[in-house]
Amino acid sequence: MMRGQKYVCGARTRSGTSCNNLPMKNGRCRLHGGKSKGPNNPAKLRGNRNAVGNKAALTTGEYETITWETLTEEEKGYLREQYRLQPDEQIDFPFEMESIRVARMMRRANQWDENSSRYFEELIAVENAITRVSGRMLTLVAEMNGVLPSDLK
Repeated sequence: MMRGQKYVCGARTRSGTSCNNLPMKNGRCRLHGGKSKGPNNPAKLRGNRNAVGNKAALTTGEYETITWETLTEEEKGYLREQYRLQPDEQIDFPFEMESIRVARMMRRANQWDENSSRYFEELIAVENAITRVSGRMLTLVAEMNGVLPSDLK
């Protein structure tokens, strides 16, 4: 569609009218361009940042995805000893994963602590994240024991 001498997006809006915004290279405006489908180059697909176990954007580890495949041998041994878990069993108790998460964050903080002047802000961020995860662990323990969150205050 044209508006004067300029092309317009032309996508349907929620109200059912035609969008009159200026289009990008793909023919749609910034609001109607759609999501990226990722890299088309197979070489770039091999280094996909969303791969299992990818640590490219890991900062504190508070929201790190933890699955059996991403556990170290030491962590797997801990889960086998403490909870008698086997690789094919479902880890359905979130407290186990939170304890692994805290251990990883503590290990990361200990590595940064050696050069604390360089990693001071990262250390503070990890300590704050550990505090939040510990709070979640406390809530999990309280829920397991039938204590309501209002009783914790």
